[in-house]
Amino acid sequence: MSEMTNPFPDGTCFFCGPNNPSGLKLTFHRDGEGGVYADYTPESIYCGQGDIFHGGLQMGLLDEAMWWAGYEATGIMEAVTASASFRFLRPVYIGSPIRAACALVSREGNALRLRGSIRNAEGKVCTSVRGEYRIIPRERYETVLAARP
Repeated sequence: MSEMTNPFPDGTCFFCGPNNPSGLKLTFHRDGEGGVYADYTPESIYCGQGDIFHGGLQMGLLDEAMWWAGYEATGIMEAVTASASFRFLRPVYIGSPIRAACALVSREGNALRLRGSIRNAEGKVCTSVRGEYRIIPRERYETVLAARP
């Protein structure tokens, strides 16, 4: 299981950016079977109701894992979320270690289909995702990243 190098030079991504003071600073690893994972322990500042890790952040975490899985499988950075479907099966508690993992299921042209989950320390699936990323032309990708109103 090897650590993946973060390809983003500014490092400001909320989920994986080492330079974002408010971010999660996730490090993704190859799982040895073509997928990726990141370990994380949710902090109290990210709670939703009660002592539960906010569902919106769980979705964001899995969206991030899908991007990294697509990048690992294709080597292509220029991919964006097209769709995602989430299932919340068990609560994810603040202060309890979790693993977000994802893998490419299939690729058809510019469409990447991915599947992932958040598992608790006991290995039980708490949240799952099925999603699709679209590879877009590099010029379009760079234009989108550079565009600011």
